Amino acid sequence: MRARGQLYDWDAVQLNNLEEYPDPALPTYEGCSEWVEGLYEVRHVHVELAGIDYDKHTIDGQEVDPATIQVLP
Repeated sequence: MRARGQLYDWDAVQLNNLEEYPDPALPTYEGCSEWVEGLYEVRHVHVELAGIDYDKHTIDGQEVDPATIQVLP
């Protein structure tokens, strides 16, 4: 399905970009729009040995905040 959503953790990334020494673990989203539209996919990620278990929400391969997803007609 097609959807629109805000890139994951957009506000925190923008604040990080303003820091004198930004956290390199965060993306910069340099050249990216805050909102993306395209094919919406949800993938369950489970790595038992590392204790990782979550759903990854992406639109056109970019991780988005699931609370901002808007399904498009």
